[in-house]
Amino acid sequence: MTNKRTPGRPKVKTEMNITRERISTTAAHLFLTYGYESVSMQQVAEASNVTKASVYYYFKDKATLFTKAVSSMFQRITGRVEELLQSTKGLESRLYEVTLEHLKRPHIDFETLLQEAGSSLSKDHIREIRESEQDIHKALENIFKQAMENGEIVTTSPLLLAHAFSTVTMIRNKTELITELGGYEKTARSLVDLFWTGIAPK
Repeated sequence: MTNKRTPGRPKVKTEMNITRERISTTAAHLFLTYGYESVSMQQVAEASNVTKASVYYYFKDKATLFTKAVSSMFQRITGRVEELLQSTKGLESRLYEVTLEHLKRPHIDFETLLQEAGSSLSKDHIREIRESEQDIHKALENIFKQAMENGEIVTTSPLLLAHAFSTVTMIRNKTELITELGGYEKTARSLVDLFWTGIAPK
C-alpha cells in the first residue's frame, strides 16, 4: 500500500525555512551592529518577531546561531559579488560596483567581532565561518584569473589580488574618512583607482 503524504507538510517545511532564515539574517545584522557579547537570544527573538523558544528550536545556543548567521551572511555576499562581477562591463567598472556596494554596508570590524566571540566558539564553528568567508575570495580570484587570461590585466597571482582588493576596501568602517573623501561614490572611485593604477607616477 502506498503511504499517503501528510497534507500540508511541504508548506510547513517552507514556513520553517523562512523563519529560520529570518532569524539568521536578523541575528547577523545585530551581531555586526552591536558585537557578540551585547546581543542576547532574547533580543534576536524580539527583532525577528518570534519567541525565544523558537530561536532555540532552530539554533541550540548562541555560538551556533552566530556561526550560522555569519556563514549565511558570507554566502549572500558571495552571491551578490558573483552577480556584480559577472556583468559584461569591464573589470574596472565591475570592481567599482562591488566596492561601492561594500562601502554602503558599514559595520563593526569582522576580525574584532570574531575575536570577541572566539572564546565561545569551537574549532568547528570557526572553520565553518572561515570557509564561508573564503568563498568571497574565491569568487574574486576566479574573476582576476579570467581577466588575466583575457589580457585585461597583467599576469600575477589572482589569489593575492583577491586578498589585496578585499583589504583595500576594508576602510568601510571608517565613516569619518569616507565623509572626508566626499561620500561613498567618490571613495569607491578613489579606492578602485588606487588598486587599479597604484601610486607610481605614469
